[in-house]
Amino acid sequence: MHPTLHVFVIGILCALIFLGFSWLLNRWLMRGAFRVEPLEIALYAAAVFLVAVISEILVNSAYETLFGRKLWEYRVLPLYGGDISLLSFIIWPVYGVHLYFFRQVLASRLPARHNRTRVHAAIIGLDAPLFYEVCGNLLFILLLGEYYAYYLPGELFHLTSVQVIPVYMLFIYAGLKLLGWLLQGRVGHRPWLVYLLGLVIVSSAYAF
Repeated sequence: MHPTLHVFVIGILCALIFLGFSWLLNRWLMRGAFRVEPLEIALYAAAVFLVAVISEILVNSAYETLFGRKLWEYRVLPLYGGDISLLSFIIWPVYGVHLYFFRQVLASRLPARHNRTRVHAAIIGLDAPLFYEVCGNLLFILLLGEYYAYYLPGELFHLTSVQVIPVYMLFIYAGLKLLGWLLQGRVGHRPWLVYLLGLVIVSSAYAF
């Protein structure tokens, strides 16, 4: 098997494992039935992919400019100097699916006064690096023998970093606002357009 194809197979396998684990965890936390709207799930997946690849390039470039080194380096099919990965079109949409169900968990479990976008953004800003990125890196280390994204700060064994949490919260808040706007507009019925825009950015980074 070609090495790149092998990596894609591992990436898909990691994505499926995480989806299964996410479903079981969110179902246990929800303790009830989920609302399942395929078009809405697709929009979550596409929007997370788009916001993630844009924010990764912006944040890592800014961090390098300010501190003289990157915050992370993608080790698996890296693009744009390691700021993003070619696998991002698979990996980030998976987190979007997780987020679709996790937000329902938050809506059902949080008191009414805390069911606001900024509170969701703060919680998801912890969930994304401390749960998703740690799980993702551990899966890639187990199945591929390599970090998916290697964080240069080593306080959490290079699996993630607490330094990204405030940045995640900020971009997640913006992403949730974007999602709300998309769900209310015509683009919400065409999630493939949002996903396509993300692919254009990844393709441009590949050319770079």
